[in-house]
Amino acid sequence: MYSGYMNEIKKQYLFVANNLSVDLINTEFNVRGELIDLFMSEEDVAEWLDQANIHADFAQELELKKLLEFRKKARLILTEIIDNESLDEGDIASLNDYLKNYKSHYQLEISSEGYQLNNSKTYYSTEELIGFFAFELATLLASDQWKYLKRCLNPDCVLMFVDNSRSHKRRWCSMDTCGNRAKVSKHYRKVKY
Repeated sequence: MYSGYMNEIKKQYLFVANNLSVDLINTEFNVRGELIDLFMSEEDVAEWLDQANIHADFAQELELKKLLEFRKKARLILTEIIDNESLDEGDIASLNDYLKNYKSHYQLEISSEGYQLNNSKTYYSTEELIGFFAFELATLLASDQWKYLKRCLNPDCVLMFVDNSRSHKRRWCSMDTCGNRAKVSKHYRKVKY
C-alpha cells in the first residue's frame, strides 16, 4: 500500500532558468558536493516534459542516452558563454547538427484577443525533441539574452539561468533555495559575531 502511494506522488521539477534549454540543463544539480541527475529513466523525462508543457508522443522509445549527450554538450556550450569564452567552430557545428532535426508546426487559433499563431508541435522522436532544445538554445544565443546568462552565485550550486529581471542583478537560481540559504547564512554570521 505504501509503495503504491509513493508511485502516485509526482516529482516537482524546478523551472527557474527562463529558457527551456537551460531548464533542461538544470535537471542535473549539486547536492552536498554530489551531482544528482533527475533523468534516471524515460519516465522521469516524460514527467519533466509534461510539467514543461512540451508534448511528446514517441513512436519509438525515448533514447535517454542521446538526450543526456545533448544536455552535456549544451552545458559545455553555456559554460563557455558564461565564462566569457567564445564558442569555437566545433561547438557551433555540433549545435547546427542538432538543429537539423528541429521541425515546427504552427496552428492559427482564435482567442479572446483575436488570432494567434501557436506552435502546437508534438515530438515523435528523440531527435525531434533534441532539435527543439537545440532551437531554444540557438535562439537564446542569437538574441541579446545570452548576455544575461548566469550561474547561481552559490558556490555549491551548478544551476544556470537567464536573468531577465529589470536591473539584471539576479544572483541566485531561486530565492526559495540558494537565495534563502545565503540570507540565513549572512544573518547567522551577523548574529554570531
